[in-house]
Amino acid sequence: MTAAPHYPKMFPLMLNITDVAVMVVGDNMTERLDMLREYGAANVHTFAHATPPNDADFDRIKPRLVFISDADDALATDLHKRAHAAGAFVHVQDRIPLCDFHLPARIRRGHLQVTISTDGSAAGLSRVLRQHLEETKFGPEWADRVDEVAAARQQWKAEGRSMSEIGKALVTFVVARGWLKP
Repeated sequence: MTAAPHYPKMFPLMLNITDVAVMVVGDNMTERLDMLREYGAANVHTFAHATPPNDADFDRIKPRLVFISDADDALATDLHKRAHAAGAFVHVQDRIPLCDFHLPARIRRGHLQVTISTDGSAAGLSRVLRQHLEETKFGPEWADRVDEVAAARQQWKAEGRSMSEIGKALVTFVVARGWLKP
C-alpha cells in the first residue's frame, strides 16, 4: 500500500458570514450559494468561468472568502493568488494545496451543528459518517432539545450559578432526559 499524501491539520472554526464579502467563482455553484444563504451571507458576488473576477473586482469587493469550483489549474492558481493578494481565505474544490479552509460534512438541527472532517483527506468518508449520524443519533428532535437546554442555561445564569455549576447542571439535565442513550 502506498503512503497517504500529506494533508494539513485544519483548525475548526464557526464563522459569522452575515456581513462578510464572499466571492464565488464557478459555473455550477447553486448548492454552494444555497448554503451561503442558509448561513445568512448577504454580501455574495458570483462570477462564471467565462468572466472570472479581475484585479478591479477584487479591489472593489474586498472578499474575505473566495470559493472556486471546476476551474482548470491555470485559472484556479491565478484566482488563488489574486484572492490571497486581496487578503481572502480561499477554497478551491478538490485542490487541497490551494485551500486555506475546507467545508466539513455537517448535520444541522436548529442551532445544533455537528461537523465531520478528515482535514480534506477523505471527504467521501465524512459524508458517509454524517449520513450515519443523521440516521442514528441526531434526528430532527435535536432542534427542540437545543432550545430547551438554552432556556435552562439562561435560567441557571439568571440564578447566579457559576460556569462550573452550569456545566454540571447541563450534564444532569441531558442525562435525566436520556438523550444520549446508545
